[in-house]
Amino acid sequence: MPQNSRDAFELLRKNGVIDGALEKKLKSMVGFRNIAVHNYQLIDLKVVQDLIENGLNDLIVFSKIILQQYNN
Repeated sequence: MPQNSRDAFELLRKNGVIDGALEKKLKSMVGFRNIAVHNYQLIDLKVVQDLIENGLNDLIVFSKIILQQYNN
């Protein structure tokens, strides 16, 4: 049983649900969320812009994989 979000992504990779590249991107998003929630004064607006421009597609890919995997 995963203890946190990062562990959950690692478990999904180990079970072949997602690949290593997507695991790394999702773990980075968790790290960003942690900064945003706990240390919001440290947020770099360039990182936010990159996440919006590039990271949202990773979330869409992840969502499609999970829906496909668990709707079958």
